[in-house]
Amino acid sequence: MIVDTATKKDLSSIVSLVKQVANCDVLPLLSIQGQTEFTTRVLSDIETTLDTTGFCTLKVVIDKEIVGYGALRNGNYLTHLFISKHCQGKGIGKALLTRLLETSTESEIDLRSSINAANFYEKYGFNRIGEETEFNGIRFVPMRLVRF
Repeated sequence: MIVDTATKKDLSSIVSLVKQVANCDVLPLLSIQGQTEFTTRVLSDIETTLDTTGFCTLKVVIDKEIVGYGALRNGNYLTHLFISKHCQGKGIGKALLTRLLETSTESEIDLRSSINAANFYEKYGFNRIGEETEFNGIRFVPMRLVRF
């Protein structure tokens, strides 16, 4: 397993990964409006995360295949964390999250967790800072990691 900086040449592979994970784990939990919003906003937002001036964006590669992708904006907001379905439960998400967090010196890191991923984040120190919320049909749980 290699965790490395994602680049613009990885865009197509990352979009494919996010679509695969979203189709299984995210979209079934959303309304039609949420599915449209997610597909429109999140997929188009991936290219933005490859801009290194505001983001730390990492990929996980196994056997020349991108199986993980994560992005941290301004060191204090986790915008994306996706692990291929066939690699979930193998510590890859933990490794990717750990590496992303190591790039930041911020004392607080926020995220909007998908409904099905909140327990994952709680295992690594994030706390719910609000109830499940819906915005434009996308359901999420606001969460925060406080580091000292």
